[in-house]
Amino acid sequence: MDIIIGRDAITSQLNITVGEKEVLWGPKNGVPPTVGVRHCKLTVTGKGIRIDNLDINNHTFVNGKEVESKGVTRQDRIELGAKRYQLDWTAIDAIAADIRPLEQVWNNYEHQRIKLQISERRFNTLRSATGLIIMIAIALSIITGRQGMWYIVLYAVAILISLGLFVKAWKNAASIPQKTQQLSQQFQRDYVCPHCKRFLGNQSFHILSQNDNCPYCKTQFIL
Repeated sequence: MDIIIGRDAITSQLNITVGEKEVLWGPKNGVPPTVGVRHCKLTVTGKGIRIDNLDINNHTFVNGKEVESKGVTRQDRIELGAKRYQLDWTAIDAIAADIRPLEQVWNNYEHQRIKLQISERRFNTLRSATGLIIMIAIALSIITGRQGMWYIVLYAVAILISLGLFVKAWKNAASIPQKTQQLSQQFQRDYVCPHCKRFLGNQSFHILSQNDNCPYCKTQFIL
């Protein structure tokens, strides 16, 4: 994604353009005339951010050193023009939202959600073992004519397992829904547009990253 940065020719505010969207930032006459109308370009990719001067007469500084093209981070100090107008990174946030951290939010949510589902299904599978043990006990009692003690032992084991599973089922009846609700609430707090803070829905990050902008505030996504 390319972000064009310059000075608005009419208001002398910072002009930030992404595609067809344009934002004016800061007070009128706040940007000195030494900043060009199309001064520099920030190119944001999955590998990082690069700044490029757009005119040989422009002056762009990164951490005090003049550059024509250089990789930068949000921690770098970028200054424009001979009077060293400092670029405010929050101005970039006004038009572009970096959603890359949301990939980890989605992955964590999916991992925990699937973990809860597996835990519940394993427990249901274990509960079915009680019926299997009782069936084996019945079969042994028929085969041995109730001469041996195996069927009694199996009945006793089945009863003990049933009691244990009943207690666990009683606890899970409350704990699993609570954990599911807490996971969902946390996800809805974290999986939001960095700009407008609205929940972006239950679509995967892969699907979300195919969109160009936020469906609510239309801020351009940085991927």
